[in-house]
Amino acid sequence: MAQVATCKPTADHVLNTPLEDLLAEFDIELTFWAVDEPDFTGVAVVKRDQVRFILPEGRCDAEREIVVRAMLGQTLHVDLPDLPEPFQLSEFDTDGNPHLVNPKPRGGQA
Repeated sequence: MAQVATCKPTADHVLNTPLEDLLAEFDIELTFWAVDEPDFTGVAVVKRDQVRFILPEGRCDAEREIVVRAMLGQTLHVDLPDLPEPFQLSEFDTDGNPHLVNPKPRGGQA
């Protein structure tokens, strides 16, 4: 996992490299969870030297591609284009409050 901390890829790399290659390159563990929440698209768990993306079971490949690439970009601090609707990506602050990060908030809010 040292690569995540020391290597920042380009947006082109995150968006165009085959997904399985990206997961291997950055040592990302991808797991699936049985959840019946249509608005839940996934969560990234980042702990010291381990990153795990947890996605709901049964979603289509296109959704998996979009969500994983967006979470990877956020995890690696790569500026990516806004997600298509209805997808949104939020980060949680130290108090557990969510903050929208993609699509980028309008009006200069972070």
